[in-house]
Amino acid sequence: MTTESTANLFLRPAVDSEFWAVARLFAALHQFNAELDPRFRLAEGWEPLLHDHFTRTHLAPGALWLLAWSADEPVGLLLMEAHSDSPLFAERRWAELVALYVAPAHRGTTLGWRLVEAGKVWAATHGFDRLQLYVTASNERAKQFYARCGLVATQEIWCADVLPVPGTIPPHDPSRSTAGHAAHPTELGHHHLAMELSDCSDEELDNA
Repeated sequence: MTTESTANLFLRPAVDSEFWAVARLFAALHQFNAELDPRFRLAEGWEPLLHDHFTRTHLAPGALWLLAWSADEPVGLLLMEAHSDSPLFAERRWAELVALYVAPAHRGTTLGWRLVEAGKVWAATHGFDRLQLYVTASNERAKQFYARCGLVATQEIWCADVLPVPGTIPPHDPSRSTAGHAAHPTELGHHHLAMELSDCSDEELDNA
């Protein structure tokens, strides 16, 4: 456990000039994601796409790009976004935790917990009744962390590999159009989610 207190860290929403910090932490998060499953790797040219999404949303009421700083060094990232599911469903709006990352030197502190709590506050103050996220099934450390933060599993995603017909190009997602809920081509998608976290003990959380 690191001995540095999270009292020496401060959290604030990212501004235009701090995209470099967002990109650095986002890249570190997804390097870890790709180590869990190479299909979670970032695409070529991901950074301009992320920059476009950041530029469009970081000041929007429906998004929170939160950075944690130690002096002038970015050490934590939280991304929350308003989510609207298909109008086919009655309960279709929630606050989605899209990304969470804590730098290695600050794991074992309560920084990860502080970021999640900030996400809960953002969700509540924006009228949402729940915060949701996706996490890789094999990432036991992350699942234990989220459980200590008061989250519970409500759904599982199951996957089976299939052998594609050689030379066949998959068709486009029909929902990714101006008529669908995923209209913009740089929507982050569900697999860009929080997976590498600080390892807070129950005692640390109780004393936070």
